[in-house]
Amino acid sequence: MTDRKQPAGQCPVCGSKDLRTLYDDTLGNDLPPFDYAFSPEHMRTYEVVRCNTCSHAFCILPADDIWKNYQSVVDAEYLSREEAHLLTAEKVVETMQRYIPSGILLDVGCATGDFLAVAKSRYAVEGLELSQWSSDIAKKRGFTIHTCTLSEIPPEKKYDIVTLFGVIEHFESPAQEIARISRLVRPGGYVFIWTGDIDSWLARLLGRKWWYIQGQHIQFFSRTSLDRVFSDVGFVPVACERYPFTTSLGSLSKSAFRYRILRPVARLFLDNRIARNRVITLRLPGEMLAVYRRAGHS
Repeated sequence: MTDRKQPAGQCPVCGSKDLRTLYDDTLGNDLPPFDYAFSPEHMRTYEVVRCNTCSHAFCILPADDIWKNYQSVVDAEYLSREEAHLLTAEKVVETMQRYIPSGILLDVGCATGDFLAVAKSRYAVEGLELSQWSSDIAKKRGFTIHTCTLSEIPPEKKYDIVTLFGVIEHFESPAQEIARISRLVRPGGYVFIWTGDIDSWLARLLGRKWWYIQGQHIQFFSRTSLDRVFSDVGFVPVACERYPFTTSLGSLSKSAFRYRILRPVARLFLDNRIARNRVITLRLPGEMLAVYRRAGHS
């Protein structure tokens, strides 16, 4: 981390121009990879800056509307992680049940519909997904999918629950998008969100090697900045837990291979015939599962 310069731009959460550089630009005018194959190329990023006013961190982008590249994403690696997605969704739905046991749910950034496949047993579910490839898969599974932006959802549509799992870090204008979500959530309704906490001790320890620091991630929230972006549009913070990432040890070994120092350990202890099918739940520092309730009564 450095304080070498005061970068141009303003915070997309609070509007402040009091910024400092955290990580230098290693992407230039290139586009980042938009899949999850996790090659060394994924670790290149635009300049990451931090707001001294609200603590939010974000990227200085070379162009507008980079999000449009998600419309053409094809991500075969995502399909290989289906088991982990389903196992984790079961844990997340258990958590959601403590706050709201039924209702109409919109999963923003639903990908191929793995979360919807689990949540449908408790909720009436719909998804929103920009990738044509992903949304086609989800539709073939029988789900109602909106292949559009949040701004294109009809204003008369109302939901009891909106979920954003691994999504908000991709928004170019997070405050604007959360305002749009606010208009879709009924008074008394809930938003459940999973994203990283850049203030966590693990994020500070790993620095630029923290797994959230990758090219396609352009927003890096702290608990403070996440509360602010929701509170500004009428949401009340309810809870913030650690996200229950649930997977087999064999699948976990694929993630560990991102870190060279962990590869021998992963190969020996995780990706072997005895261990690879064992299921574990990790609740890692810096993995926020935050809950917000829209003010008012339903």
